Amino acid sequence: MYRAVIFDFDGTIIDTEQHLYEIINTHLIEANERPISIDFYRSNIGGRALALHEHLVQIFGEAKVMQMYKVHHESAGQLVLRPGVQSLMEQLHARHVPMAIATSSARADIEPIVSDLGIKSFIQVIKGREDVEAVKPDPELYLSAVQALNFSPTHCLAIEDSVNGATAASVAGLDVIVNTNPMTEVSDFSSLNLLDKDIDLTRVVERYFNGVTK
Repeated sequence: MYRAVIFDFDGTIIDTEQHLYEIINTHLIEANERPISIDFYRSNIGGRALALHEHLVQIFGEAKVMQMYKVHHESAGQLVLRPGVQSLMEQLHARHVPMAIATSSARADIEPIVSDLGIKSFIQVIKGREDVEAVKPDPELYLSAVQALNFSPTHCLAIEDSVNGATAASVAGLDVIVNTNPMTEVSDFSSLNLLDKDIDLTRVVERYFNGVTK
């Protein structure tokens, strides 16, 4: 049986991907600049998004881009949880199954959003980019979260939305459930051995925590 669950954050717990995409393009249009394409944005999901960041810095400068990210983070706490997330967390909490977040975003940015979303009491550990040398698809974020929870990777289940994230979790030795969002639903996950994909998260405990020996 799995003993812990590690969630990705962006695009998995809330749909920050669509949120940021819209904020970026709003600023670009207001500046009479060409909006970024959805394909370009998608290519930056799940990691540091350096190509996207550098593109924006060339247009706006570092200070303006950081302000843009600040608006994104300050408003993200008003987004709704993705379908099934609240129920899954409540079910896991009732079973005393510890939960963590492993995110390529900065932990300092994510922690206030977790609090605003009302799920802070469910999460024992948050690992972000400042905690590791390399972010996803490198496995270090997941390995760091697993170590903090004091379990082996094979006893932990990962919930992800992107190829980069699922790759990181899989290489770290975790089983992975991928639930895509509108930004990642076109991604090719065929190279990954996923436990499940695009399922009703409210059924995860029933399906994978009742009588499953790990």
